[in-house]
Amino acid sequence: MLLSYGEVVIDAAVASALIVSGAILLGVVVYTFARNLGRVPFVSNALGLLSGLLLVFIFTELISTIRVVIARRTVEVEPFLIVGIVAAVRRLIVISAEAENLLGTARFRDVMLEIGVLAATVLLLGVTVLVLRITRRGGDEPSADQKE
Repeated sequence: MLLSYGEVVIDAAVASALIVSGAILLGVVVYTFARNLGRVPFVSNALGLLSGLLLVFIFTELISTIRVVIARRTVEVEPFLIVGIVAAVRRLIVISAEAENLLGTARFRDVMLEIGVLAATVLLLGVTVLVLRITRRGGDEPSADQKE
């Protein structure tokens, strides 16, 4: 009983810290975007905004996952996979913006390799989420024997 209560308290503290951090990060991202309007190229500024907003989205997904853990007392895998997808997409956006400046350099090959690995990661995580959803849906439906 005491361990269960302690777990809920720690989960709530982590969720609270994520909420505060996410709110501050959102403010900083929006402020930076607004401050840089007209100072830096718009595409660069917009990519920075998108990257920051995806990071905020990762925070909100983690908060949602913690909420589910507290409510159901079980850890769901799917939200963590979605966070992984968003994190990989965020990194893809950042390095694809850098890749333009690296064209013709020795580091360009490494960046292209990283893009390939990240794309494969997104695909693999997406397939895993799909399989989990199909498996879950298949397990919830009554079989032909149970319908009769």
